[in-house]
Amino acid sequence: MKKAKILAVINLPQETFIPYGTGVKTSILFLEKRGDANIQHYSIFFGKITKLGYQGNKNGTPLYKKNEYGQYSFDNNGNKIIDENINDLIQSYKKYHDGKEFNNSRAFSINSIKIENRLDFDFYSPEMRNIFINTKNNTVKLGDICEIVKTKSSKLKKDTGLIEYIELSDINTNSFEIINVTPYNIHDLPSRASFEIKEGDIMTAVAGNSVGTRRHATALVSKKYSGCICTNGFRIIRNSEISPYFLLFYMKNEKFLKQMYALRTGAAIPSVSDSDIKNIIIEIPKDDTMNIIIEKMQKIFSLRDKAQKEFESINKTFCAILGAEDI
Repeated sequence: MKKAKILAVINLPQETFIPYGTGVKTSILFLEKRGDANIQHYSIFFGKITKLGYQGNKNGTPLYKKNEYGQYSFDNNGNKIIDENINDLIQSYKKYHDGKEFNNSRAFSINSIKIENRLDFDFYSPEMRNIFINTKNNTVKLGDICEIVKTKSSKLKKDTGLIEYIELSDINTNSFEIINVTPYNIHDLPSRASFEIKEGDIMTAVAGNSVGTRRHATALVSKKYSGCICTNGFRIIRNSEISPYFLLFYMKNEKFLKQMYALRTGAAIPSVSDSDIKNIIIEIPKDDTMNIIIEKMQKIFSLRDKAQKEFESINKTFCAILGAEDI
């Protein structure tokens, strides 16, 4: 930004380059060389393409527009019309360039003074800016209300011993529950094994393609798994000033997930940095609403535990009956 003027940032779909051998997420950055000239603050155009006109397969099979009856649409020359919105974005840019208003839900502009250390569409979208600049009294930053564990466990320094290890895939995303651990000898642990978890901790994913989606992994650590080691694909939230049951609820909410998705960086394995996760905005409801949420979340966990005990009881009875029949 010291040497060039940023004209535009255009977000492309994941499937853009699949016909050419890669599914890496990409944006196009348009720059204008400015040499050593003093560059004043200026407006930057951000756009998002969602329809390429071809499928994300190895052949890049063309896609054509269809009408409400599922029939192909044709232009004045009788040719099928490619289903794309690249040209719509180009028209919006032309209006922007000429200083005219443009009506496009997939485009916006912001002043360069607001640019931080990144240049991605989702991070600067109006929806995200409304969340991040929210300074109401009922909001706090995650890093201000809890400890975020990011120091490797001292257990990993031992020469021998058996460690129970938890990966991202070991979480049931619907029930906030750890459902599996894998025992390892310390010297056989994956290099990503990092943090020791304790009862009452919240584990939430900060790496992987599911971060910020409905499959985002978050779990409450029960006594059963206290002392286990988890992957550095999680961050551990500990000693929260507000109820962990409310935080669990909030971490399943769209407002949390959208922030996590917007804060992702990286192509092959998207991740959220430690500095960014500390700045996640948490909206605190009124006391009566907070209490209702906490009460209902506690009930959910109570019913889950009760269901598990019922299953274990049925299983024990069933095994006893089978054993008696064998005799």
